[in-house]
Amino acid sequence: MRTDHPTCRATIRDGRLTLNAWTPGLLGQGPEPSGFRTIRAALADLTLLDAGELLVVPVPRVPWTPGDEDVVLAWAQLAGHARVWLPGRVVTFDAPAPVGHVGVDCPTCGAHWEDAEPSFWEHVRRNGWFPGTCLACGGSLPEWSMTAPATAEGTFASERTPRGR
Repeated sequence: MRTDHPTCRATIRDGRLTLNAWTPGLLGQGPEPSGFRTIRAALADLTLLDAGELLVVPVPRVPWTPGDEDVVLAWAQLAGHARVWLPGRVVTFDAPAPVGHVGVDCPTCGAHWEDAEPSFWEHVRRNGWFPGTCLACGGSLPEWSMTAPATAEGTFASERTPRGR
């Protein structure tokens, strides 16, 4: 697994998470560009690590709140991550969230996508995220959310403060 750069950039706005592949040109380091004053979302770089672990690094100069962490944690458990490294703490899940019926609406063309098939969930859990591109217009999709109740609730196994991180 490559860790020389993040896997993707997470954007959280109005409780909705969208992931896009990370590129070196994304804002985050260096002097503060004027555009930072206009950002109305939380941003973080996510790195998928071995063994289902996820590293979350908020982008400097952009607000980051406990509510933003909650959005990432809920998504991470649904996507099958076992452990999430956040600023100041590590969250380990007993098990992935139970699978169920999920869906997403494309913010660009309005198409609605949904799935609950085992093969869909195998794909999500293998890749660590949901399909991110609309099959109709090619636009970026937010992460999918549960549309029908899962079979059981997932729980946090433990939360602890990391040492030396």
